[in-house]
Amino acid sequence: MFAEGKVEGKAEGETAGKVSSLKRLLTRRFGALPAWGERRIDAASLTQLDAWLDGIFDAASLADLIGAEGDR
Repeated sequence: MFAEGKVEGKAEGETAGKVSSLKRLLTRRFGALPAWGERRIDAASLTQLDAWLDGIFDAASLADLIGAEGDR
């Protein structure tokens, strides 16, 4: 049980780090993030966060990278 919690905690920490990095980079690239963008990033999976981090330099806008406000 301890090992399971340790693995879960590590994954949560990795996700939190990527969320923080992505928000910082997006803010630097596109300006202040809208609330819907922050919510989408906060709810993203680790796989999705990695894809967005990989695509940040190719995207012309925030919506190009993570989708528009109404997208799901």
